[in-house]
Amino acid sequence: MQKLTYLILDVLTIAGPLALSFDKRVAFFKDWKFVFTSIFFVSLIYLLWDVIFTALGIWQFNPDYLIGINFINLPWEEVFFFVAVPYACLFIYACLRHYLPNFQHEGAARLFSYSILIFIAVVVGFNYNKLYTAVTGIFLFFTILNQIWVTKGNYLSHVYLSWIIGIIPMCVVNGFLTSLPILIYNNTENLGIRVHTLPLSDMKYGIPIEDFFYNLLYMMLMIWIFETRKNRRKIHLITPVADGQSGG
Repeated sequence: MQKLTYLILDVLTIAGPLALSFDKRVAFFKDWKFVFTSIFFVSLIYLLWDVIFTALGIWQFNPDYLIGINFINLPWEEVFFFVAVPYACLFIYACLRHYLPNFQHEGAARLFSYSILIFIAVVVGFNYNKLYTAVTGIFLFFTILNQIWVTKGNYLSHVYLSWIIGIIPMCVVNGFLTSLPILIYNNTENLGIRVHTLPLSDMKYGIPIEDFFYNLLYMMLMIWIFETRKNRRKIHLITPVADGQSGG
């Protein structure tokens, strides 16, 4: 049973959001085309990142909690993780967009964005030699800049709210992953600051602080693709109607 631990965590992560996807109010299943496109492209990047960091010894997986099947030198459960967790994150975002459509606080979102940028600049500036800290920080820094200056997404308020709410289930799932531990981090490549959400380990285990920003980066990239695809569809559906009216 212990060998199934990571797999069970993956299944439990996606089970609730998947079942609730057919709720008529949010009707998340209607957006599956955009959901899985977003997950596919961002997960490819993250899986490549995962393969490289595993090979470099930035982190490793404990075989005691794995079924023993590998894919591209990663445990199969880790590949499944990059479907289950992103799906759950997008589901949270979609629910917030549906139930809180007027939650638009662009000024606050921009201020929060710049606060994170300053925090990243300081942390990475003093810890550029720690690969997990530096790579996560740099990618997130430029992704946030893209959201503020280039795409000018009006959904940033929902992104940050989704991230904050998503921290709750993250603390449970990642708590088990890092406290048992299933996923073992090399502390020389991170800040060494651990968040202990479950009483399962000694102080050297727990969730690295970088994981929270790693998750924010994932959500930002995924939601950006998700919203871009959905908006293109709306434009495609509206344009023929507009053309027909202009020619009448």
